[in-house]
Amino acid sequence: MKHIANYLMILFLSSLGVMSCTEGFDEMNTDPNNPVEVPAENLLTQAEFSLSNLMWGGGLNYGFGMLMVQHFSQSEYAEDTRFNQNPSDFDGIWNTFYANGMNDLQAAMQITADYGGITEVQRDNRMAILELLRIWSFQNVTDIWVNVPYSQTFNAAEFPNPTYDRQQDIYAGLVGEIDAALGKITIGSPSFNSGDIFYGGDMAMWQRFGNSLKVRLGMRMADVDPATASRVVSEAFAAGVISSYDEGFHFPFQSDQRLANPLFVNHFINNRDDFTLSDVLVDALKERNDPRLTVYAKPNVGGEFVGLPFGLTDGETFALQGTASRPSDLLRSATAPAYLLTDAEMKFFEAEAIERGFINGDAAAAYNAAVAASMMQWGFTDQAAVDAYLAEPINSYDAANWKNTIGMQKWIALYGNGIEAWAEWRRMDVPQLAVPVAAVRQYIPVRALYPAVELGNNPTSVAEAGYENEMNIKPWWDAN
Repeated sequence: MKHIANYLMILFLSSLGVMSCTEGFDEMNTDPNNPVEVPAENLLTQAEFSLSNLMWGGGLNYGFGMLMVQHFSQSEYAEDTRFNQNPSDFDGIWNTFYANGMNDLQAAMQITADYGGITEVQRDNRMAILELLRIWSFQNVTDIWVNVPYSQTFNAAEFPNPTYDRQQDIYAGLVGEIDAALGKITIGSPSFNSGDIFYGGDMAMWQRFGNSLKVRLGMRMADVDPATASRVVSEAFAAGVISSYDEGFHFPFQSDQRLANPLFVNHFINNRDDFTLSDVLVDALKERNDPRLTVYAKPNVGGEFVGLPFGLTDGETFALQGTASRPSDLLRSATAPAYLLTDAEMKFFEAEAIERGFINGDAAAAYNAAVAASMMQWGFTDQAAVDAYLAEPINSYDAANWKNTIGMQKWIALYGNGIEAWAEWRRMDVPQLAVPVAAVRQYIPVRALYPAVELGNNPTSVAEAGYENEMNIKPWWDAN
């Protein structure tokens, strides 16, 4: 995609107040160097960056999601691997979702709805992009916290303290929203002329993303509402989903440190050494003779791949941290993308949907294609080598035990995308993960804590959310 860096720089220039208003506004008798508003495309850019940076960042992804699925261990300050979180840990994450990313999308929607300088087809295409991004955001929010503000959000005048909707109601709302957004799309017609980092305004790509997101929504519901799940998933696959690496929902970070991969910033700019690979992941990859170990991790000082035991005390961590493998530079280079929804993920869903009878097809072939897509994502393009890997009994498809086969390989393939890996681990219960001996909470968290900022600002709604603010409350869709 061309001009990505230029699009991203809009984010920083507009925040400094040095950009004049362009498309989306009537002429105003104001200083063009100090606009009182920004165009919808600038807000789109800002939302795409802030949400991607959050979903791939240290606080939510590496410092929470990847720890909950035991892909990473902490090489220092190991409280989170002992499940010793508190509400204030989630303040910035909550605010970035609601007050930054989704709020920017909401503002862009209002500007787009009011602007008279585009055709109705172009307006609908723009609205579809904004709505699909907000649906994706809301699904992540509810999958992280379960019951959350949804129906009364972004209307502070009427609802200054929004109530918390039940997750099953949120999912029903999101399914309706995604159908409405997809219905607005006209492929081949213009949308945003600039500002869309993901797909450059290409509505065919946004349609594929929307259908893929619809599959993800449907498969989450598979164990609790199989009838709805079957309808949603079959409709989405029939309409066309992400089917290649180039179609993936990947955010392209840049070499400029202000726009760089957050793991690069954490390690190379801030000089932090917070994470190693866990022994759980390293041992699983070694057991399978999995070549992805060599690109997931760097060898330790002795030239070996070694995982740090998960959930140690700070003293134990300090004693062993020098022996463990760190994340590879492929994961933490400045321009390493955020793989937010991939071809591999869709093929794993396809294999599972076939096994559940939601769609027709060859589950083993879809599973093999999913593993191959993950291998290619990480640079392994030799199909013969992939075939040899899949021929090993431990890696080959077992139709009689499909949930474990798909779940294990999906857990491996989702390395880097900790929040999605955590969601799928909760849903599929694969692999079996142990609670560390030194754990503060004697269970693996299945939801985040409501943040301190919300406990202080909206206490009545939190109290009426439907359960105590603890980390052992399962999502509605987690039936096992």
